[in-house]
Amino acid sequence: MKYRIHRLNTTNQQVTAMPCFRPALWLLLLACLLAPAVALGADNAEAVYNKGDYASAFKELKPLADAGDASAQYHLGLLYDFGLSVPKNPAEAAKWFRLAGRQDNAKALYNLGLLLTASPKLAASPGEAEASFRRSAELGEMPAQFALAELIAKGGSAKDGPAQAEHWYRKAAEQGDHKSQYRLGMMLLSGKATPANIQDASKWLQMAAEAGSASAQFQVGVLYDKGMGVHASPQEAARWFAKAAEQGDADAQFNLAVEYDRGEGVPHDPAQAAMWLEKSAAQGDVPAQLALARWYLSGHGVSQSAAKAADWYGRAARKDNPEAQNELAGLCAKGLGVRQDQAEAARWLSRAAELGDASAQNDLGIRYFEGQGLRKNPMAGYMWLTLASWQGHAGAKSNLEYAAAKLTDKQKAQADKAAKAWKMKR
Repeated sequence: MKYRIHRLNTTNQQVTAMPCFRPALWLLLLACLLAPAVALGADNAEAVYNKGDYASAFKELKPLADAGDASAQYHLGLLYDFGLSVPKNPAEAAKWFRLAGRQDNAKALYNLGLLLTASPKLAASPGEAEASFRRSAELGEMPAQFALAELIAKGGSAKDGPAQAEHWYRKAAEQGDHKSQYRLGMMLLSGKATPANIQDASKWLQMAAEAGSASAQFQVGVLYDKGMGVHASPQEAARWFAKAAEQGDADAQFNLAVEYDRGEGVPHDPAQAAMWLEKSAAQGDVPAQLALARWYLSGHGVSQSAAKAADWYGRAARKDNPEAQNELAGLCAKGLGVRQDQAEAARWLSRAAELGDASAQNDLGIRYFEGQGLRKNPMAGYMWLTLASWQGHAGAKSNLEYAAAKLTDKQKAQADKAAKAWKMKR
């Protein structure tokens, strides 16, 4: 969207003075004196705004904004946007941001884009938020360049989306924005916009990592681990994983745990590995939860505890991880770390089987034949054994041969039909 530019500029207006008409000269002098006063007032109002005296700022900003001063309009918009000394009013904020934006106030355009992204109903047209970001970005506003790149990358209106996103990420990255440096590095690494350029990607990712981006630090660790764009170095990989891990990055915490467990780039230290693994698991990382559960069962790096193993398997199982559901079912069946409960074991196997896990389908099929933890139902058992055998589960194939002798041809045909129907729904 293009805006017409309206500027308040009394000094460019021509004034014709008539001979011997002294009042006109005085009016001209008065106009010249007043023009700098407006600019000075705007500066004062901005200074008051920055000091946090918003009530005083509003009193100075309002008349200047009404007179067309773009800086005053922008700051007045901020007051309404955040509800500072005036009731919060997004519509009024958008109005003042628009007025300042029409005079190419880059910050106003950026804030208008943010406001319209959060409240799309305030937009004058469907593409106004993107247009505001774009004009602000074109004027050199770094946050707008990043915001525009993000919008385009997530499906903005630009036809050549990835290339445009890369362009604006690069603009902001060149101004030192570490978020853009990270995004640009990842785009160059993946080759989404242009052919992959690992060396260039490494450069930008390292800049973002040096600036403190945990995501970039993790990725730089991966680069050193794989020798991508840099010389492979287990020590450097571990160093960057540690930096990101200390900032709470779950992926980095997991990788650092692996490094300590293997003794790559750091001393072999299972206890240290378990500590980082637990931090990652506590943040909901499923692979970390699975690994930690196995470690508690075996006592690797931690004191052996079936109860803690069951707890971590349970957390992963509730996130619909079939492996965890299978393992938790086994613990429930044996009463390890939890109360022995065959019905609970069958329930977890059912969830894993419904997710398509062949091992769970086989075990559930056997349980239906034996009536263990659920009501005996040979036809349901045959269906689950059939599904598991279709996935190549060796045990299911032999179990199916045994089960076939227990059913009539009609029952087997119905069970086969149910298995095909189940598969069709997936």
